[in-house]
Amino acid sequence: MRYLLGLIWVAFIAYAVFMAPGNSPGNDPIFKELLTLQSKEPWLLSVFTWLGIFPAVYACILLRRSVKVREDRGVPAWPFVLFSFALGAFALLPYFAWSSPFRKKATYDPLPSAERPRPRNGISRLASHKLTHLVLLILTLGTACYAVMQGNPEQFAEAFHQSSFVHIMTIDFGVLTLLSTYALSRDARTNGRTTNWAWAGLLPLVGPLLYLLTERK
Repeated sequence: MRYLLGLIWVAFIAYAVFMAPGNSPGNDPIFKELLTLQSKEPWLLSVFTWLGIFPAVYACILLRRSVKVREDRGVPAWPFVLFSFALGAFALLPYFAWSSPFRKKATYDPLPSAERPRPRNGISRLASHKLTHLVLLILTLGTACYAVMQGNPEQFAEAFHQSSFVHIMTIDFGVLTLLSTYALSRDARTNGRTTNWAWAGLLPLVGPLLYLLTERK
């Protein structure tokens, strides 16, 4: 899986740089409208918004644990998560490619509870809080309803071919969705949950958020 993810990462970069159709961002009015949130097409705004929600969901999956997990290679997740807010799957694919699947369940510090440090820092508390997951779910469902009720899929399809940014962001959304199945499978295996949760990743954003919301603390 490591090599497959690395290959997908390289292929995605090559496609984005050399093969993506449409106007480049510098000459693309659609890109400028989305960047300033002035686009009048609900589907474009919704997908653009989802690409901001997706990194937050990955942050909840990867940063919510305060326990030390044994990995083959100690690759910290937070830099990749941070860059994913701007780069999406371009930033997350190398993390999952370079970090190995967990071999064992998370192990807690064996010190007595009175001697243990605080279990979570601010980021992990925020990432693990059910309210965070609920807010992200409401934002996802709200923008989805807005797109379905007000949007025009034909205009989105036209923008997909005319704008390289829309083209890449759409593919990026698909890659993030498929990658979430692997992220959920690995997380579930690590934390003693059924790996059938991986299938929830095929339901973009909603599936991973339901996985987080149904987790027992």
